[in-house]
Amino acid sequence: MNVLKAGMAVMVITVAVLALREYVPKQAVQAVVDKVSGNAAPAARGDSRHGFVDIPLPDGQSGYHVVIFAPPNCPSEAARRADLLAQYLDREGIPYARASSADFSTLRSQEEANRVMAVMNGSIPVVFVRHRARANPSPDDVVAEYRAGGSS
Repeated sequence: MNVLKAGMAVMVITVAVLALREYVPKQAVQAVVDKVSGNAAPAARGDSRHGFVDIPLPDGQSGYHVVIFAPPNCPSEAARRADLLAQYLDREGIPYARASSADFSTLRSQEEANRVMAVMNGSIPVVFVRHRARANPSPDDVVAEYRAGGSS
């Protein structure tokens, strides 16, 4: 039952975000995009200095390795960035997993759902390092976040 409620909440949030895009000034939308993509200063909430945002892990993820979310076997530039990131992490000896979708059935608040939506709707690849995520981070930022061990 909770999964249904969470799924419905995510669906409602998605529709609301799409509707708000028509009425919210572009500067406000850009401020959120900058925050999610790491172009803004970290907030006191616990966001990292590498631009990663504190959000819950997707269902089934342990948080002990890096997770790269991108479409599989896609010839797009975004998929190529995901492939290059995976190669970089291999060279650096950092464990990672790849995934093409994420489910969040344990969101506890609207604010938490908003943070998840902001990150997951960002540019691909979306990368999780422990309990933080960022849309389209640089390979160096992923490595720095991972090596910081959650203390950044």
